[in-house]
Amino acid sequence: MAAVQARLRIAMTYDSDLEGLLAADPVDAGCAAGFEVLHRYVEDELAGRKPAHTYPGLAAHLHGCPACRADYLGLIEAAEQFGGAGPPAS
Repeated sequence: MAAVQARLRIAMTYDSDLEGLLAADPVDAGCAAGFEVLHRYVEDELAGRKPAHTYPGLAAHLHGCPACRADYLGLIEAAEQFGGAGPPAS
């Protein structure tokens, strides 16, 4: 939970930076493209890899889109809480 709170504080810093919100990054993948790989980005981060290197467009987008950043933080939190849960036994 502390890790999620730390990420949220970082995210809030970007929200308060109007310049950062309004800047258009040419690498930005956009919401639709980012949504398609957001789960992989989170999996890579939780595995200790560097998803910003693998998905630079999504990393740029997460810095400038509060809605997608909220989705990202929600996935991180869910993975930390339920990461060990598997599918129901058949």
